[in-house]
Amino acid sequence: MNYPTFETVCLGTPGRLNEDAWLLMQAGPLGENIIFAAVDGATTRLTPPPLQDYLDSLPEKLTPAAYSARLVRDSMARQVGAGMPLELRTLVLEANADLGRDLIRLLGALTLDALRLPAEIHATLAHDPRLVRLGLPASVITLAEYDPAAHKLRYVHAGDTLLLVVYQDGQVIIPTRDEVDHTGNTLMRTALKMRQYHPDLPFRELVKLPEVRNFNLHSGLRHNYVDEFTLPQPAQGVGVLDGLPELRYFLHSGEVDVEGAAFVCVMTDGLEWPANAREFFTDDPEESVALLHQRQAFMGEQIKTRGLGGYLALLRAAETEDSDHERFPRMKTYDDATGVLLRF
Repeated sequence: MNYPTFETVCLGTPGRLNEDAWLLMQAGPLGENIIFAAVDGATTRLTPPPLQDYLDSLPEKLTPAAYSARLVRDSMARQVGAGMPLELRTLVLEANADLGRDLIRLLGALTLDALRLPAEIHATLAHDPRLVRLGLPASVITLAEYDPAAHKLRYVHAGDTLLLVVYQDGQVIIPTRDEVDHTGNTLMRTALKMRQYHPDLPFRELVKLPEVRNFNLHSGLRHNYVDEFTLPQPAQGVGVLDGLPELRYFLHSGEVDVEGAAFVCVMTDGLEWPANAREFFTDDPEESVALLHQRQAFMGEQIKTRGLGGYLALLRAAETEDSDHERFPRMKTYDDATGVLLRF
């Protein structure tokens, strides 16, 4: 039985705490399987004061996003280490439940009132109890298990992390569904629309305008989205680990045959090669899909030849060169970049 070699990267952005986390463990009765994950802490729209007080009391000061990502990782590591049955979906749901229990310990409940936000902010949110999602620390995840006996890869996924599979013949597949793609595209188009009013601003500044930030703030409502009747609507929302039980409706899972694969990699979105302006803004769906496939093929080839570390250096150089965000429209110049790669 041949086992893969491993490579990991986990690089934060300059001057900021890294809010990603990763996992790589042996699993199964004889330790024959490999469990690996990339976890991306999502920036909290609003931070509840009781949570902030707790984070400030820690020896290492954490952000809500880092707190969420690390708690999720540690929960999964405990479950795997305890030899619990390895149903990937159960691992993620139990990690989400652990996050919910810890938040209830800190806040008392997962409700708007329990967040204890300033009165003026609470007043603007009180009309819709679903907006509690804006104050809950959250993470997104891709978790995978490699079975060398069957040469199969099982995965479970929520959010904009991804699973990349590159085959020896050059074929590239990303079986994980990016639920955030539609929201991200709308966000970028909202920023582009503001250019008619601010023609001299680079894209880096357009995304900071109040209209764009307000859209981004309220997109938090889509986390494990429920309608006004509290019914989950997976087609309209994005799955996140935020302690809410509705996550179970938003998890996606599957299996991939890795016979003939060169490598597989789970990664946070900060490690993904960014879409260029043409891919974002073209009105031709076929062109958009073609550009997406070109980008994925480029990313796969660069990782295959350079390794994760060399690819990340190339990515950082491209991001640095595009400091105005004109070539690659995005909210931040750099994002935390994390990946776990298994090379066959």
